[in-house]
Amino acid sequence: MNCPSCEKEVAPDSVLCSWCNVFIPVPEKGKKAGFFARFIALLIDPLIAVILVFIGTGIIGGIFSIISDKLGAIMGITAAVVLPILYLIWFLTLLKEGVTPGKRILGLHVVNYQTGENPGLGKMILREIVGRIISMLFLSLGYWWALFDKNSQAWHDKLAGTIVLKAEK
Repeated sequence: MNCPSCEKEVAPDSVLCSWCNVFIPVPEKGKKAGFFARFIALLIDPLIAVILVFIGTGIIGGIFSIISDKLGAIMGITAAVVLPILYLIWFLTLLKEGVTPGKRILGLHVVNYQTGENPGLGKMILREIVGRIISMLFLSLGYWWALFDKNSQAWHDKLAGTIVLKAEK
């Protein structure tokens, strides 16, 4: 089989061209996402939540404590509850699109391994929750697996039947 982009020979069971990194089933979807970019996206996701909680509660609590210390404490606690819920709603909305906040920021997206289509909310929840727990086992071997896999799939990708791509400009 030849790559539709660079026309070089590709291994028969590979969905990524080893020469130009294009996603062979649907080249317009993008190229292989780098391991480092995927790692940074993984770090960004909880970082956004932490920043929202600490800055949100600090700012909101601080502003309202000018009026009253009691009101500031109440508003700070309210923000500490409401902001994570809003972040979770945003996170789930993005999952339906095949991205997380970190992936969106870095221009990465998750697609179905065989078709290149959006994997949907169910597969993304399987990938992001169950799959990531499995990938963390045995000194995070499941994450490192992506470095050696011919299709750059970590264990959570294999479980959900997905692959991560860098969107073409």
